Formats: sequence, C-alpha cells, structure tokens
Amino acid sequence: MTTYTSSISSPNSGPGSVSPSLSLPDDGQTPHLLSIRVLRLSRPQLATHAPVYYEASQHLTPLFEGLESLSISDLAASHPIIAQDAIQIRDFGLSQILQLPSTFGNIYLGETLSTLVSVNNESQQVVHQVGIKIELQTSSQRFVLSDTTTTPCTTLDPHTTTDTTVAHEIKELGVHILVCSIAYTMPDGKKRHTRKFYKFQVSNPLAVKTKINNRMDGTVFLETQLQNVSAGPMHLERMRFEPSDHFDFNDLNQRYNGRGEIEPSVSVFGDAFIHPQDIRQYLYLLTPRKANDRMARTTNALGKLDIVWRSAMGDIGRLQTSQLTRKAPVLEDLEVQPFWKNMLEESSARVYLETPFQLGLRIRNHSGQSMKLVVSAVKTKMGSVLLSGLSSRQLGDLAPGQSTETQIEFFPLTPGLQRVTGLRVMDLLTGYMKDVDHLCDVFVLSGQDMPFCSDRLAEQKSQEEEEC
Repeated sequence: MTTYTSSISSPNSGPGSVSPSLSLPDDGQTPHLLSIRVLRLSRPQLATHAPVYYEASQHLTPLFEGLESLSISDLAASHPIIAQDAIQIRDFGLSQILQLPSTFGNIYLGETLSTLVSVNNESQQVVHQVGIKIELQTSSQRFVLSDTTTTPCTTLDPHTTTDTTVAHEIKELGVHILVCSIAYTMPDGKKRHTRKFYKFQVSNPLAVKTKINNRMDGTVFLETQLQNVSAGPMHLERMRFEPSDHFDFNDLNQRYNGRGEIEPSVSVFGDAFIHPQDIRQYLYLLTPRKANDRMARTTNALGKLDIVWRSAMGDIGRLQTSQLTRKAPVLEDLEVQPFWKNMLEESSARVYLETPFQLGLRIRNHSGQSMKLVVSAVKTKMGSVLLSGLSSRQLGDLAPGQSTETQIEFFPLTPGLQRVTGLRVMDLLTGYMKDVDHLCDVFVLSGQDMPFCSDRLAEQKSQEEEEC
C-alpha cells in the first residue's frame, strides 16, 4: 500500500528532510502561473497510542459501560486487565489504524526513492503545452527521471493539477539534489519556464567490517561484521557472499541437524531480524579453485556481499558492497607445511611426554628455478620439543612448482601446549635460507594419560582390592 506523505518542501519537515530553494524564473518575469510541489511516496506506519487499562467489575457503572462500548480499533480504546497469556498488538501501544508519516524521513543507500511531482495552476487562466523535466543530481552524475518538455501536450485549466510519479534506486551516498523544471505557454503565446531544487542526504543503512585469517595451505577464513546503523529494524531476506574468480567458499553460518547435515535456509542466528545498532558476524571459508594457485594465494580481492532487506513495513532495499580486500600475503620461494604421517590418524593422533613422535614436512618450491634442499635443526631456537636423530637431512633436487615430503622425529620434554620450531631449510645452489619459526602446535599429554599406564594403574588397583 503506497500513500502520500507530507510535501518535501514543507517548512516543518524534521531531520533528514530536503531543503528546497526558491523558484528560479529564467525568463526574468514574475510571478509564475504554475507552482511545483514535491511529495515523497512511502508506506504508512502503525499508529501508536497509550491504552488505558482498567479492572473489570461485576457491577455495571456508567464509566464501565462507556469503556466497554469503545471499539478496539479506536485510538483511545481502553482494555480491561484480563489474566491471560495471549499478547496482542495493542499491548505494545500499537493500534490497528495506519498513520501517514508526517516528515520526509530518512533515505538510505540501496532503497528506492519514489516521489510525486505535482504542478498546480494557481491562476485564473488556461495554461498550454505544459512540460515537466525531473532530474536527480549526485556528486558524480546526473539522471533524467522524466522529461516531457520536448513533447508538451498538457493543458491546465485554472486551479487544476498534473502529477508525475518517478522512482529511482539510490546507489550513492552523500548529498542528492532533485531538480524539477517546468515549461509552459501563457494565453498570450509567451513561453516561460522555471526550476526548483530539492536537496536531501543519503545515509548508509549498514556498516560492514571484515577480519581476515590467511592459512598456510592457501585457504582463507573471512569474518564479516554487519551492523544496522539505520533508525529502524530490518528483516534480512538475503545475505549472500559472492567470491572472486580464484576462490570457492563454504558458508559456515548454517545450522546442522543431529545427523551432521546442513538444514537448508536455517541460520545459526535463528531469525532474520536486526534491530538498530545490532551486530551480526558471518564466517566464510574460502578455498582456492585450483590447487597451488599462485594468484589465489597472492590476490587481495576476496569477493562481495549481496544484501537484501525489508523495513518494518515491507519497503525493500538492496546493497552490494565493494570488493572485500585483504593485505596480500607475501608468497616466499619456499613453503613448509606440516602433516601427520597418516592423515586418517590426524584426528586421533596423540603426543605423549618423553615419547618420540613423527611429523611430516611438505616443502614446495614457488621460485622459478630448481633447488637443492637441506633441512637442519637450529637448536638455539628450539623450545620444549627437540629434534630426535640426525640434525640435518638432504632432500635432493626440487624443480620449480614441485613439492617434496619427508618425515622428522621429535621428542617432547614438557607437557601441555607446545610449539614446534627451530627448523631451517636451505638451498645449496643459491644459499637461500628459510627459518621455520612456527611449524605447528602440539598438545603433549603426561605419562599418566598413556594407554599402557592406565592399564597398569587399573591392574595395580585390582590387585590391591584382592589383597584387602
């Protein structure tokens, strides 16, 4: 349902209203026979009121009968206090009557501005060949919304009006100017024209912030923070991420059922309403479309967000962010990644105190030339996890764009979360060296957590019980 609000040129408009300039008679003659009035088309709001509650009585009194006779659709309706769980719309101070907005209101980026331009003949004369031109000017461009000045055909009798409705999707922030021009022919054949300017401000309804976590294997965790900075609540109809050409993505904001399957169209947030100043955080996992793609690992463009929402009364808005970027990570000539010897055992791998464990190293050559690699230990940089066995190992030749794997044995000295570090990879041909200051973290279990220790403790306890 679309209705008319107050005129844009109303002097009583509140914050956010536009400021019209005086009419500009380009032909130097005054006064004009025609006047321009611009109104914004918007949806009505639910009228608010303060209901009067009273206690129901078994004895009829004139006051009680008067209150009971009021219609619940009346703005001044009063309601008895009844002990019931059902909450109705009137309990929130809202009535069933719609009310037209009294001010111009706020205009936000992504919304559609609908206006009605009314040209009124306030004279006692008949005006011929009335043409109307409506333009919208921003800081960077100018749009023609409607133009009938080239083929004017409207004749206005005294005290009659002609209306033109235009709509435009707002795609820029900042000051906008609505330019309304009219041209007409007077009864004596003279042609006249005039213009009016209406200025209004476009604000941003949403604030978007990002947080990036680049992983060693080229995948990226993208966290987007969405805040409603508008004056009213929103209902998000669509929150979609569109990755750049180098990435595929997984939406991590869906809810899973008991079988581990994603429930379609069900968000972890429950509902799609965002109240003013509320913040939501969305998480996406970006994966390179091609394995070992150098462009995917070094590009700063990640993708865009496509957001569609509705206001409290159903007005739709659409906003697409600019390209979400990151600080492009530096891709070194050598890439070192850890892995467990058996990938099937990765989830159940355990590291015990003072017990050697093996960790795999995958080394990839990102340079444009062949390398002859050696892996060695830097004992001064090692912490509580030492290298077990030889302190250096030859890996042989490695061609550009290729990778090689090896197994290295470590010995943990301290329980708890420990960092594996203190390795160095060196190219014997060029002398290039890469120090691995942080290979991975392992959680070292104490000796009491080992399976055979638990079995021995249980056996020892059983023997003590038998002796007793």
